[in-house]
Amino acid sequence: MNSFGLTLTQSELMTQQCPAPNDSALEQATAGTLVGIVSYIKLDNGHYQILSRYEEDLWVFPASKGTKSASKSDLNYSFSSISDPQMKLMAKWVVWNKLKEDLAAGSIRSCLNTLRSYFLWVNSSETIVAHGLTAFTSSTYVKHVNACTIKRGGEMKPFSSTTKRARFRALENLYCYCKDFDFVKEHPWVDSCSGEQAANIGEELQEARKRSKTPIIPDEVLKPLCQFTKSYIDRVDELLALRDKLDAFVPTSTSNNVGWQIHQKRKYLQSISPKHERLFDFNKDLCLLRDSCIFWLLLTTGMRVHELLGIKRGAYRSETRDGVTYYYIESVSTKTHTGMAEWIVPEIAIQAIDILERYSLPFQEQLESDLIKAKANNDHMEVHRLKEISNHICLSVDSNKGNAVIILSGHAISGTRLPILCEQVNSNWNLSAHQFRRTFANYAVHSELGDLRALKDHFKHWSITMTVLYAFNDNLDAELFEELLREKYLVEEEIKQDWFELDMPITGGAMAQKIMQVRGDGELIKVFGSLSAMAKAFSSSIPIRSTGIGWCTNDDECKCGKPDNCESGIVDKRHLPYWGGLLVQQMKLIHLDDIGEAGRAAAKKGMERCENVLTALGVNVQAMKQEINQRENIEVINV
Repeated sequence: MNSFGLTLTQSELMTQQCPAPNDSALEQATAGTLVGIVSYIKLDNGHYQILSRYEEDLWVFPASKGTKSASKSDLNYSFSSISDPQMKLMAKWVVWNKLKEDLAAGSIRSCLNTLRSYFLWVNSSETIVAHGLTAFTSSTYVKHVNACTIKRGGEMKPFSSTTKRARFRALENLYCYCKDFDFVKEHPWVDSCSGEQAANIGEELQEARKRSKTPIIPDEVLKPLCQFTKSYIDRVDELLALRDKLDAFVPTSTSNNVGWQIHQKRKYLQSISPKHERLFDFNKDLCLLRDSCIFWLLLTTGMRVHELLGIKRGAYRSETRDGVTYYYIESVSTKTHTGMAEWIVPEIAIQAIDILERYSLPFQEQLESDLIKAKANNDHMEVHRLKEISNHICLSVDSNKGNAVIILSGHAISGTRLPILCEQVNSNWNLSAHQFRRTFANYAVHSELGDLRALKDHFKHWSITMTVLYAFNDNLDAELFEELLREKYLVEEEIKQDWFELDMPITGGAMAQKIMQVRGDGELIKVFGSLSAMAKAFSSSIPIRSTGIGWCTNDDECKCGKPDNCESGIVDKRHLPYWGGLLVQQMKLIHLDDIGEAGRAAAKKGMERCENVLTALGVNVQAMKQEINQRENIEVINV
């Protein structure tokens, strides 16, 4: 009999709880006699409501067990699809052990899914069922998984090494926890492990960790998204004022005909906002306003989606240091059991939170009303759910569940809302929430290296100061700081590797000349085995910092600002736009009437400097000057 909904006192709960994993409990689990309460919630009166028991095939967990981005289905673990009784007992025992190890809900769900996949494969062959878990059957499973494919990017591809490792870890879990079951005969692989079986170990694993699989959102996608979403943030007062008027509108007809009331509301909307022909159009704009705020929070914080969804009203603070104001957002991080943490953000992120607070106010009011009703109906599960999401800024309603107030799920954001944003700017980029985390790190690193790229107007305080704040503030997201350092390593390595490529033009002082000499030394390349290996060996000890128009490799922080002729300076193709801009400036200066001969001579000297650098970088300077003349209407003067 399903026990869901039964209420117990604390003493009754203690006597009926499923025992923690131990030898006695294992013996009962093996025999199929282990029973007891698995999950429950505490009520306001001090009693407890039972959600699920060990002997049941569906284990239901409360909202507090998962992250804020988790959907209801993420918190339900079903064993009913495992048909074999002994296999079901093993799956339950493994999951129960993982629960007691305080593993995250998503990790436990993944563990159960990989067990299901393995048992489904086992049951496809009577021979394997008879043999059970042995080294031989495990090697057969490895061959099976290696032959499996999945659709990615429109084509069928083999499983990634990470997916394979998760599949193979299911066998290790069975051996670790279920050795007393008849099915488990021996270790799945002698002197090996799931990572090695998946070719995800040793040097290959280290290299994989250096190469992030999460793509950076490209500038050609990010820039129009920023412009589009910022345009909605700028319309916040207009859109929310319209919503308030519509909410206050009372149909003139006393008829209970819903269709007629909607018709009147639509007519009223058209009278106060001619640009909105339909209620659907206005509701779409409201959703895009909310999505725009979420976009900017993801982009400017580096938060995971569940951390963003955990932000509550007023959960930010500011402080001023040396005349610069820094803003901090507070939320809960459950990924690494960090708990309450902070993220340093630019002002636009605070603006986004304020907008979401205003946007979600009607949902919060409905939530409070629903909470009163749930308490009156003794609906303890609903009371618990509503309390868990109360005062969060990403509230919404679920039209499939009678417009119940919910928090947006991570699936909805990555699977629906972010792709809709891309559609608005005619982009087919497969945008997901986690891409923002690496994009954030990449922009922060470029900021530290003197290049704010497309968002320089909004990332006003992104500098080495921010990195220092993350390094020395224990309240800030420590793992995000590691992501920043990791991205910094990747960006610097990419820059330095380019210097050693034979077809990469560089110029500058003694350091640039030395690099060009080394990269052309065929005998030296043979010693290292490859140009890439030689580049890594030489570049590992080269410090790098941006001067804006070049790189400085002086670890004493030379501040001459002339990387084109300083002995520590290097200029590469990344700096072409800056030197092209400098050339335009000098060409304009030469034609000014009020700078005198000395000023004109300085401008000619500056133009000569620009021409030398651009020529060294492979630019046809005369053609560039002609193009500038046509674009800027500046007479070409040769120096």
